[in-house]
Amino acid sequence: MRIGTAMRGMTGLQGGFISALKLLEVKTYLSTGCPELDRLLGDGIELGSFYLFYGREESGIDHLLHQIMANALDDEDDEVIYLNCGNYREDKTILDIPSLVYLTQARRLDPKKALERIIVFCAFSEEQQEQVVEEVRGIVEHEDSIRLLAIHDMAKLFTSQSFQEPYKRIPRLQRSVSRLWQICAEKGVAVVASCGPAKVKKGYLPKPEGGRYLSHLANSIVYLEKTTGLVSTYQAYLLKHSALPPKRVLLGGEGDKIMGRITVPFKMRFEQELESLKSYRDALRDFEEQAAYDAIIRACTREQGAMANTDIPAILDAMLLTGLVDSLKQIMRLERRVESLEKSLHNPNE
Repeated sequence: MRIGTAMRGMTGLQGGFISALKLLEVKTYLSTGCPELDRLLGDGIELGSFYLFYGREESGIDHLLHQIMANALDDEDDEVIYLNCGNYREDKTILDIPSLVYLTQARRLDPKKALERIIVFCAFSEEQQEQVVEEVRGIVEHEDSIRLLAIHDMAKLFTSQSFQEPYKRIPRLQRSVSRLWQICAEKGVAVVASCGPAKVKKGYLPKPEGGRYLSHLANSIVYLEKTTGLVSTYQAYLLKHSALPPKRVLLGGEGDKIMGRITVPFKMRFEQELESLKSYRDALRDFEEQAAYDAIIRACTREQGAMANTDIPAILDAMLLTGLVDSLKQIMRLERRVESLEKSLHNPNE
């Protein structure tokens, strides 16, 4: 049996063909970061295949996507494309830079250089969807360094509300996504997409959002679920695979240990933010402004505990709040001094 192929990295082809046995031997996989999940999928994420992971937010699916991205950057010549779908104003979805920094450091990679090899696209509106998908397709087609296409909340491409009739917009978008998936398969680029579960009656396993088209397009589909009880556990259901039967596995660990999951220590995130702000401080020309900046940093360093106990996602936002609180404290002190001085002036005998 002989199969035509255009997979990247294959050598020794005769006339553009390679035997099926040789094709199996040269398969390359990316790790999900979770041994149980890798075994469930066979050997992990196979390059040139399309994987759809879906589950609720508490299932850790966003972290899993970031972890696979970090694993795909091991080779300094490889790049990753990250496509974020949906409406930012409604979903507040962002690329979790602190987690990526932590994950790349854990793999002994230079975080700055690793992040430079992530190409980010966002499709936050109806007008952007088709355009962004075509732009991503163009990069995959012409760049041999792309190893992974990670798509956050892919179902939003097909389920978001539109002023245009769905029967006109959806088929056009489906053709565009099919073209994207085709070029990824030809270039040996793994596609890993996430989405949420569709609504379902209690007691039934939910299906992924996006309808039949998205389920048909994916080579493998995995549902991730967090179960509650005396001890929280996580489990994964393999619902579709090109070579394996459906199966369910419990994922080892509990809490933040699941799937190698980590919570980046606040102190580390804070120190990284201070490091990135050094160039801003040095660029300030006014010495009084530099002194004011240093005062804010001292206040933030002193109140790290308070900042760590907030739900504010961005460190800089927490620093701005702390700086504001410290500034108001200084203003209140000055007000008390002014009041005391005024009282002394009006009542000199007291």
